[in-house]
Amino acid sequence: MTLIDLPVTGRAPEAARMASPPVRDPEATAGLPPPHAVAGRLHVGAARLNGRLARDATGSWCFTADGDHLPEAVAGRLADPATAVAMVPMVDRRVLRRLRLGPLRMAVASVDAGRGLVRLTAALCGPVVERLPRPEEPLPAMLDGRSLNRRRLPACITAIGPYEAVAEVTGPAALLVPGTVMTLTVARPWATPFRLRGRIIAVEAGAGDAGARIVLRMADPASVDRAAVLATCTAPGFGIHALWTYGLKPRGLMRHLRVVPVAGLADMATVYRLRRDANQFYGRRPDAHDPEAWADPLDACSILFLGLLGDKPIATARLVVNGGDRSRSELHALVPVPEEFWEGGFVEVSRLVVHPDFRGNRIRLDMFREVERLALGLGVRYLLFDAIPKLAPLYEAVGGRRLPLTKKHQDSDEIEQVMYVDMRAILARVNRFSAVWLAGFGGTLGRHLEIAGREPTDVILGPARRSPAAAVIRGMGRLLARAGG
Repeated sequence: MTLIDLPVTGRAPEAARMASPPVRDPEATAGLPPPHAVAGRLHVGAARLNGRLARDATGSWCFTADGDHLPEAVAGRLADPATAVAMVPMVDRRVLRRLRLGPLRMAVASVDAGRGLVRLTAALCGPVVERLPRPEEPLPAMLDGRSLNRRRLPACITAIGPYEAVAEVTGPAALLVPGTVMTLTVARPWATPFRLRGRIIAVEAGAGDAGARIVLRMADPASVDRAAVLATCTAPGFGIHALWTYGLKPRGLMRHLRVVPVAGLADMATVYRLRRDANQFYGRRPDAHDPEAWADPLDACSILFLGLLGDKPIATARLVVNGGDRSRSELHALVPVPEEFWEGGFVEVSRLVVHPDFRGNRIRLDMFREVERLALGLGVRYLLFDAIPKLAPLYEAVGGRRLPLTKKHQDSDEIEQVMYVDMRAILARVNRFSAVWLAGFGGTLGRHLEIAGREPTDVILGPARRSPAAAVIRGMGRLLARAGG
């Protein structure tokens, strides 16, 4: 039978008498049955011993064999430092078997064969803790598990990676038994709660036994994915490329990417830092360390965006609105913009950068979706932008076209291709670009139609607004918006 919160029996009166005076010799009380224990099975090489595991007054984890006696052969093997010793808390034995987790390896501190007592240690592994990514602020969480007897303990995650997490737990350290399976529930404002199931592999009690620090190792692939997403979305310096080094591609990571308009000086400072970090990664203006040096006069007449992956800003872009004023066009100052674009109305997409830790993950297209939504609201027909040669095919796949114009990158000697997107050509006829465009931007179009109505798109479409193709595009956009929630 599984034993949890075993009552003090046998020597209980003696324990009660010894509890009132101050304890001068911790070793004198090491063998007393503790007030909280879990049934456990000790693996000593090939031998198996049933008993109970609890934390004693010295802070060590003590295994007391049934009958308070250790067989002589087992005691002899425990005296050999090379003997492998491991523990299985019986309260979670079925879960451990289902998750295909073996016994937890522990170290032997001392053995008292006469009392059937084995003192074990499950100390924190310093190198493991130090290499884990750390969120900017501790992440509030709740800890629960079968060995807690339906208790839920408050916790804060101070470090987290795909396979381990370190948490400061508020509650008695005696409840946090090494080897038991716990569920750590983490709530973030940008996502549904993350439920991380893992096994306690190390415990370090706090002052006065009022709390403890634990290391939790993820117990199943779903928890590994969730922990990887949480680390990617909260820990500075841990990005998609770090995940690739673990061989992971967590599902649903990009669901936590949202694009928001810049509001306030703090957001502007974040924009400048992203511009600096992304450009200096490619060797542009290596001496411009001050983020303010990456400001631009046209920021004042632009709509700026931040791409946030969870808590972390990872991308930025801006939409330069010229309103027909040629002095407000970044491209016109460098190359002659054809008159047809001035007549149809256009906005410029520029300063689109992605943090180096997240490059190569099609985040640019997510930023482009927000730009597309605003362009629909502004009623302009064209989007103009520049692209380095290796990115031009990415934009061509969503309907971008090249102009016979090139320019020099504003922060380097690289030559960029000037490109444009003709909204009327995409929205008014069904062709090979329509399917690609709808897959990438159809939901944005549908949501914009539901919010703003048909008038903004009709301004762009002009005479083609009544065509069957335009009706099909609008209808598909609405369907995709509803399907995407």
